[in-house]
Order: sequence, then C-alpha cells, then structure tokens
Amino acid sequence: MFNTVYAPTTKTVAESFLWYQANPRLQFGVAFLWKQQAFRALASWQAIAETSTSPSLSFSAGVQGIGTGNPGFSSTIEKNFSLSDGGQINAFAGIGYRSNESHLHSLLGAKWTPDGKLTLGYQHDGHEGHPFATYSVEPYVIGFYLISGDRPAIMGGWRY
Repeated sequence: MFNTVYAPTTKTVAESFLWYQANPRLQFGVAFLWKQQAFRALASWQAIAETSTSPSLSFSAGVQGIGTGNPGFSSTIEKNFSLSDGGQINAFAGIGYRSNESHLHSLLGAKWTPDGKLTLGYQHDGHEGHPFATYSVEPYVIGFYLISGDRPAIMGGWRY
C-alpha cells in the first residue's frame, strides 16, 4: 500500500508511506517525512493471529504519532467484531514508545465500517486523540483526520 497524509499544521507537514506485505502477518516499509526530507524504516509483525474468541497481538517499529516523525515502537492487541447488519467494528489497545521520550504511552482506537467503504474512527497515540473518516473504492482510499481533534489533515492512498 502507498498512502500520504498531508497535515500542514504538523512538524512534518506531510508523510508518505510505502508498505510491502511479505506475508499476511509480516510487512516492511518506508516513511518519507516531507519537511525534514528524511526517511524512516517501518515494520509490522502479527505475532499471534486473531481467532473468533481472542484478539491478535502485533509488534511494530516506525513512526509514532501522526505528523511528529518520531521513531518508535509499539505492541497492540486488536479484535474485529462483525455486526448483524453486515458492518464491522475494529478495536485496538496497546503500548508505544517514542525514541525522543523516556516513557511508555498507552495506545487505543476503534473504527466502524458500516458498508465496507466508509470508515469512521478514533485513535489515540498516547499524547493526542485523532478522529478520522475514510472512504474506499478499491484500490483507492481517501480520508480526513482531525489531528488533536482540531487540526485538519487529508489522506489518500492506493492498495496494490
């Protein structure tokens, strides 16, 4: 997947991400921070797959915090719930560490996808909360964030 978040009021102004999925549980990628003209390595590994009765467990390395460019690490549990009307709810919680700080942060979020195209959600990175909305028409996705609940950002991407 390739996507870019344009957030003009943040430290990075914009961030672009390119991911390669080595297998369904392992991804590698690179992030480009526009203002800093810097790259960050990305990796995500699902150590334990989700089952009907238990969440997945994942570990990641990369950029921690939208618009910050801070390198960091995280571990999360995540669970998907199917709704009777065909929609889906996804929720996650975990811990994160930013390399520019000396303590852990709690991470959490949830999103609701009523029809497989529209998604409404909220994520908290340990410092700030970010409501968002995305709309997908495969293979493309567009979205809108409110960083810290008040600073607008737009996102566009392509799943390949």
